[in-house]
Amino acid sequence: MPPAMTSLRVLLLVTLEVLPIQPASAQGTQPLRKAELVRMLARRALSKPQIATLVRRNCVTFQPTAHDRAELRAAGADDAVLAAIDQCLRARLARTAPPPRPAAPAPARPSAPAPSPLVAATQAPTDTPARAAPPPPPPPPPPRPVISERLTQFTGGAELHGTVGSTLPQALVLEVRDTTGAPFVGQPVTITTSSGGGTVTPSAAESDTSGVVRVRVTLGERAGATTITARVGTLTRTVLVRADPGPPEALVVERGDTPVVGSLTLRSRDTVVLRVVARDRYGNRTALDKFAATTTARAIALTATATDAAGSVTLVPRRSGVGELTLSGSGVRVRLPVDVVLPATSVGAWGLGARTAWLGANHPWIGLAGVTGIKGADFSIFGCRTLVAGLSLALGATAGSLNADQTT
Repeated sequence: MPPAMTSLRVLLLVTLEVLPIQPASAQGTQPLRKAELVRMLARRALSKPQIATLVRRNCVTFQPTAHDRAELRAAGADDAVLAAIDQCLRARLARTAPPPRPAAPAPARPSAPAPSPLVAATQAPTDTPARAAPPPPPPPPPPRPVISERLTQFTGGAELHGTVGSTLPQALVLEVRDTTGAPFVGQPVTITTSSGGGTVTPSAAESDTSGVVRVRVTLGERAGATTITARVGTLTRTVLVRADPGPPEALVVERGDTPVVGSLTLRSRDTVVLRVVARDRYGNRTALDKFAATTTARAIALTATATDAAGSVTLVPRRSGVGELTLSGSGVRVRLPVDVVLPATSVGAWGLGARTAWLGANHPWIGLAGVTGIKGADFSIFGCRTLVAGLSLALGATAGSLNADQTT
């Protein structure tokens, strides 16, 4: 073989030995978080061997505890996935160990003389060994799920309600789903109530492996509607909860817009209308049934009417005196003392009056023998004076004459 050809072959072999080969592990993606790994297991878009391969290539960002391993197994992880986690963590620990002391560099190999261009062009294609094909790129990571605006809702639909101050026996359920309909795991959710009162437990949580957040609601002391609001990322979801009044515990008597406290005093003969409503322990109005009103006072007269919302009592003072008004309804009874103090009436002046009448008849209308006509006149005078309230004095006098015409 010519010397030029020998030099060319040596040069090519040396060049191939120093070419760096890029490892496949350098083409991986970011390490997996625990929530991402649980989501992939729950969605089952990848098989468990594929997930184990992805874990060995990318590794994880957390050091799994016994609780973490239990949650991963609950999501569907098997021994191969857990072994892949341990393997990648051991490999990471080995990479972070202190590097060994560098060895002395080997002496440089003498370079061969450069071959002639003619020989290189003739010999290189036949004597150069083929370079190995690069490894295939790793499969792209699964796309991150996106919360579905249509599928993320409170379940149940019907309006929930309960008695004021109580905890609803049924928990509110918020389902968090992605655009494929799969549960969205580990999504932070905050829950608040409106100004109507009430509390929620918990006020902040993460969706579980089923994509669900359960909330307990304790109603406030004021009857009416309360809005529960959940914030899921950029989405807002609401549900209406209604607080019903509690059982009636008291009857409240109102005169106009003012409650009557203690007793009722009437100082004129004007008619008085009282309104009666039933209220629970928190002051909320409740339904009024079987309403009745009675009184022991002869100084007043009363009439009573009622509806489901309230009762009405009309009092008519007659004379000064004291008594008691008894009201009942919805199983509650109340007694209200009534004091009638009418103003005294002074003696009034005399009132005078007069009356007169005239009577006349002729023969055709008279059935008496010998009488041809009758005529006469009548005059009356009287007076009236008020002495005390309810007592008056009346006096009067009458005078008159009657004449009969007879035949001669």
